[in-house]
Amino acid sequence: MLNGNEWQQLHGDFFSETHHMVDRADECLSHLELIGDDKDAIECLLGTLQLIAGKADAAALPSIAGFARQLRHLLYAASVGGRLLPKALEALRECLSLLSWQVELVDPFTGLLPLDDSEQQLLLEQFGCYCAVSRPKGIHAVAAQWSVPVATNPAGPGIIGRCER
Repeated sequence: MLNGNEWQQLHGDFFSETHHMVDRADECLSHLELIGDDKDAIECLLGTLQLIAGKADAAALPSIAGFARQLRHLLYAASVGGRLLPKALEALRECLSLLSWQVELVDPFTGLLPLDDSEQQLLLEQFGCYCAVSRPKGIHAVAAQWSVPVATNPAGPGIIGRCER
């Protein structure tokens, strides 16, 4: 494990670059909230989430990298279906807000993020539920870890309750 000085020397640019990318993702989402099927805004979000995941990987922050990848996969799958509904956009905004907070909470000296991923998984499940996105099968382009089941049948029993959390 790196000591504080080594982490900061190797990954000092992580914070400024990632903050810029999170701000960009927020702008893309604002456009998407105005026009729910704006392809440019979706592409911007997908690309930005991919960049965040790459930066987090390079900075040895697997929790942030995994969250960004899973969110990217869900957004891609949801966008194929067309316009994102208002509830899905709200859940997406909550996911981006959590991502922003996690970047803020990374210790700048050690690179440690003293959180578990339960809130990440809850928000991913909620976003997937509102988008009616199922768990990926055989997708090679996204290296995501799926530790929480994502809704596969939006009309099934209990789904509405989970989505309304």
